[in-house]
Amino acid sequence: MKKIIEIITTGDEILSGITQDSNFHWLCENIFARGLKIDFHQCIGDDLDNLVNSLDLALSRSNIIIFTGGLGPTSDDLTREAASKFFGMSLKYNKKIENKIKEIFKRRKRKYSNTNKKQSYFPEGSKIISNPFGTADGFLIKKNKAAFYFYPGVPKELKAMVEISLFKDIEKIIQSSKNFMNSEMLKIYGLPESEVADKIKTIKSNKTQIGYRPNNFEIHLRLNSFGKTKKDATLESTRIKKKIYKKLNQYIFSDDDTNLPEAVFQILLKKRKKISFAESCTGGMISNSFTDIPGSSRVYGTGVNTYSNESKSKILNVPKNLLSKYGAVSRQVVRSMVINLVKTSGSDIGVAISGIAGPGGGSKEKPVGTVFAAYYIDGLIKSKKYFFTGTRKTVKLRTTLEVFDYLRRNIK
Repeated sequence: MKKIIEIITTGDEILSGITQDSNFHWLCENIFARGLKIDFHQCIGDDLDNLVNSLDLALSRSNIIIFTGGLGPTSDDLTREAASKFFGMSLKYNKKIENKIKEIFKRRKRKYSNTNKKQSYFPEGSKIISNPFGTADGFLIKKNKAAFYFYPGVPKELKAMVEISLFKDIEKIIQSSKNFMNSEMLKIYGLPESEVADKIKTIKSNKTQIGYRPNNFEIHLRLNSFGKTKKDATLESTRIKKKIYKKLNQYIFSDDDTNLPEAVFQILLKKRKKISFAESCTGGMISNSFTDIPGSSRVYGTGVNTYSNESKSKILNVPKNLLSKYGAVSRQVVRSMVINLVKTSGSDIGVAISGIAGPGGGSKEKPVGTVFAAYYIDGLIKSKKYFFTGTRKTVKLRTTLEVFDYLRRNIK
């Protein structure tokens, strides 16, 4: 039987825009990585009748239903009541669960309230899904060949509970179908999603699903390959990956969880070279992204923020006449910055940045979004001019990503 999966999220705080539904995103990504996909999604407010109707609709079209939220102790937490009403199961008190909740309160040095007793009631006949981090245990109900999984909305708790219940069941489904899966991720930078799709549109296979996920100006390709054995699935995945690499090789920076700064870090580590950064408009974002990597001190030399013209002159010895003649945002100034950065730091590689992040400060000649970068690599200096649109935050992020992408392509 084909598995049709539906997610129901509940909570007025989601529908009002106060809270983002990060659980939905996480579930979609992780279920897809295991070889299945989400077919339907409902988001329902804290209304008993609407919640009951959502369960009825889900049963009419899906056979794996994941319900998140509404398992707290307050009056607007209505999930257990909705399940009880829809399935015709009375809510039954579980003393063992209440004792567990009391113990949690004791450990946290909080006073237990009878309000929390509500979390000790479950639809009679349901299977309890233990919550290792909180007081809201979930439950599983099966009806008409459909499985309903009920989880709390707290992301940390939901993730842990899904791992020990839903994901284990999905693994059994995949194995029993004798349709093994191998999942791969390719991370791409430098092309929009549409161009990626155009370049690989001729790569087709009825044994591999390719999913596109834009992520902060990167494109992540998820490849799910299937076979009668695990080996067959892996071979199919390798075959498709080779074809994609032929089309997109220069744009692929990772085939695992590595991000762009980490890709550069690994190259520097292998080459035994040190790098330093001099930043202006990015305000330390480049250095911060790099030093977030454990062990970055092995290849990181110096990071300086020369935001003002005065600091560019005092810290990096940029001539004042250069600043007055060409302006801080210029090819000449970033070249001077990187030369002196390498001299003072002793690094093998240096990067200097100066730009206009906005929203003000632009001109006709140098509009907001103009950024100059100078790169010192292997004794040679190359400069680049970029232009980015968007908010101040976007300009800083794009600059940071472009710097690391340039470095990973050009460090030999």
